[in-house]
Amino acid sequence: MHVAVSSTLPAPRETGRSAPQGDGAQAARREREVIAAFSEITTEAITAASQEDLLKLVGKQLCHLLGVSRCSLYLRRDDGRFFGAAGHCEREGDITEAVKAQEAGIPDDDFSREVITSMTPVLISDVTRDPRPHRRTMERWGVRAMLGVPLVFDDEVIGLVFVDDVDREHAYSDEDIALTTLFARLAALFIRQAMLNARLKDKVAEAVRQRNVLEYLADVHRELTNAVLQGADIRAVVSSLSQLSAKPVVLYDEDFQVVTWAAPPGLRMAAPPVLAPETLAVPSVRAALSALRTGRPSAVVPPTRTLGLGPRNLVCRLVIEGAPSGYLSIVEVGRSLSDLDTKLAERGATVLSLQVLSERRQVEAEGQARDDYLSDLLRGSRDEDQMTRRGLQFGVDLSEPHALVRVCLASGGQQPSASAVRNLVVRQFATSLRGGEPPAVSLPGAVIVLVRLDRSAPHAGPEGLRPAVESVVATLAPASGIRSAVISSVCRSATDFTVAHRELRDVDDLARAFGWTQGVLTVDELGLFRVVLSTGRVKEALRFAHDLVRPLREHDGDDGALLATWRAFLAAEGRVQPTSAALGVHENTVRYRLSRIREITGQDPASLDTLLTARLAFQVLDLAGG
Repeated sequence: MHVAVSSTLPAPRETGRSAPQGDGAQAARREREVIAAFSEITTEAITAASQEDLLKLVGKQLCHLLGVSRCSLYLRRDDGRFFGAAGHCEREGDITEAVKAQEAGIPDDDFSREVITSMTPVLISDVTRDPRPHRRTMERWGVRAMLGVPLVFDDEVIGLVFVDDVDREHAYSDEDIALTTLFARLAALFIRQAMLNARLKDKVAEAVRQRNVLEYLADVHRELTNAVLQGADIRAVVSSLSQLSAKPVVLYDEDFQVVTWAAPPGLRMAAPPVLAPETLAVPSVRAALSALRTGRPSAVVPPTRTLGLGPRNLVCRLVIEGAPSGYLSIVEVGRSLSDLDTKLAERGATVLSLQVLSERRQVEAEGQARDDYLSDLLRGSRDEDQMTRRGLQFGVDLSEPHALVRVCLASGGQQPSASAVRNLVVRQFATSLRGGEPPAVSLPGAVIVLVRLDRSAPHAGPEGLRPAVESVVATLAPASGIRSAVISSVCRSATDFTVAHRELRDVDDLARAFGWTQGVLTVDELGLFRVVLSTGRVKEALRFAHDLVRPLREHDGDDGALLATWRAFLAAEGRVQPTSAALGVHENTVRYRLSRIREITGQDPASLDTLLTARLAFQVLDLAGG
């Protein structure tokens, strides 16, 4: 790139006094001064530590050459605006910081705009009467006369030079203007080179910084992954992130409930610095969080004015197998957030996502092993001592009383998959029983759940389990196709589970055959009917039950008082007084109805044989829905 410096210089837009003609000695002297000035500038350009130092020297040398007391330099930025870069004043010395606060070419600054657009020197001999300069700026700086010269490089104005005598008028000759123009052209070469050097230096510094950041992040990633490989859990990973960032770190689930958190000991925090629900409800915060995705995994949530000042939160999305799975937040406490924190959060979120996925897989594997154990327990295909020992691995102590619950599923229709129903059942049991998820296994048309019975409960045993099972059925039935549930008798050894499982299956088969949808039933409720089930002669039992009650039905129908009285008498275990209380009638009325039952059926309702026979018959009818 070549810049020609000719002896023929452009004339200023407004000239001052002319130099005496033929004064060759003076011209030669000034040329030597220019050469000497640029000799020093050249040395500074080579050795200067910064571009600003070079600009200050250019201003100082120009003041000496023109015999003025002040010079200010402006450079063009990438957006085309001209901002102060350096300044020199003979009285005050370095005025760079004051000049940096200024911008040239702002509205009402026609003087600077003319210098920029004309690309030639512009002189204002009387600032007070000239309308072009920015009035308040001129008054504040005490400018009386000013010369503005463009710094032109490759036909572009890269900067501006302004010279004046503080609080005094100054007459600029044509020679002064020509000298200033020549000086500016030469200075533009050095300044342009200095700008390029500064940019190159910045790029080198940025490259070094990025390399250091990459090395640091590689160390961070190595440290976190090594910690995970050595068995560190999620809490330990979050603690490591807090130490690396020197800030509090909070891990949230999808509902912004705290999973775990950590903070540097020096902050002495007793509780996590969480994002309050009020903050999360702010539209701008919701928008920032909803915009998080794989391509933009993190964002800074600023404090909200309406809710009061608070720390900023750098929030990063956790994505596991393509699904959003929580948030990681680095809180701006103690130190300001930086780009390094962003990289750290994103690296940490990746490691945490892998850790969460690993723990999920481990839980699933353990759950599968536990379900396999339950399958072996139901089949009874393993040694009893072996099953007892294996159970301890899964938190199942067979020396404690347990019960099986068969959750019966409706057939047909659009129902969820077996695994989905199993997961729903297990989670709901954990909620209803207020404990961990119990072992469960999916079978065709049913889910079998193993539940430990609480000996300390007021109603220990299967009957005490009924409320929890009823809650599960009522909650899941509408969406999962659950039809009913049956609770086994108490199981106290490994061999009991095989028998209990067979009984549950028989009851379920019977219920399906009869279309029974009673809700929840315990096997113990069946009483003598369990004996009938074990023989497999259910149809004969049903025919016998219908034969027993047919005379009463023919006499006064299914809803008659006699049939209701017989049921109440059986429920009262053959006692008249509780029967009358249950029916709300007089005891003599009960005795009369019992005598009528004896006359119609030929059976004495109060005899032991008839009590047992009738109880079995009514159980069969109830299960059969008739």
